Amino acid sequence: MRVCIAMSEQLAPRPFNEEQRVKAVVKTGLIDAPKPEIFQVYCDLAKTITGFATASFSLFDGDVECAISATGKDDFEVGAQWDRDKNNICSYVLLDTEPLLMNDVWSDPTWKNHPKAIDKTGARGYAGFPVVNKDNYALGTLCMTNPKPKSLDEEKISLVKKITENMALLLDVQADQKEITSQKVLEALAIFQGKEPMFSLDDFKSFLMLSADLRMDDTNSKKLVDAGLCYVNEKNGLKLTKMGRQLQVNMKLESKPMRKIKLSGDAAENLIDEMFESLN
Repeated sequence: MRVCIAMSEQLAPRPFNEEQRVKAVVKTGLIDAPKPEIFQVYCDLAKTITGFATASFSLFDGDVECAISATGKDDFEVGAQWDRDKNNICSYVLLDTEPLLMNDVWSDPTWKNHPKAIDKTGARGYAGFPVVNKDNYALGTLCMTNPKPKSLDEEKISLVKKITENMALLLDVQADQKEITSQKVLEALAIFQGKEPMFSLDDFKSFLMLSADLRMDDTNSKKLVDAGLCYVNEKNGLKLTKMGRQLQVNMKLESKPMRKIKLSGDAAENLIDEMFESLN
């Protein structure tokens, strides 16, 4: 069973493994670039299974709770953030592997003095489930609220726990994919600079943009043209030469897999910029 922890005067207490936990959250990349579409179905499932009015999924870095996805909330904003202070109930969910369940927040010994409980404006039924990854870090929470008192039986608790296990798996996959992407970028950079040691990171970025069929200024491609990796096509702009296409293959940047990402324009360029952050 979850142990009741008194609220602190200012900030909500942090888990004992907070430093490592925060690093694991940042590693997912979802605080700065939330992907609500990945987790929306789990919020929908949790709401349907429990019968609560709302269900929301959030991640927590060292300072804030960040909203990722939700259902039943008219004012929900993806990426919205708020402080992990003493009145942030979901922050307390991170402190245990078991859920924080309250039939009625307004009469709960710990939370009856919460401002919204005193004003009778907040939710009454509450069920908060930690989303715990493979390294046993609670990265986020799946929380349900209800305007009237509401409890969950053991069967529903078990089902929601299974939902959070799947969500945790997705978080681990996100972190692993980001790490693999960084490794691949570093390997591709080594092959690129092996072709011409005088190539800079800007040249590498230009070649990545060209491989991804992104438009770029001709002045940024001069060294690539001089090296015989691309040429200027009056109708279609810059195009890779045979030598450029071979380098693309050697760097494992074949165009077909890249197009499967289905990114273009600013979205694709932002992805390239994000990958470059790991090199700086």
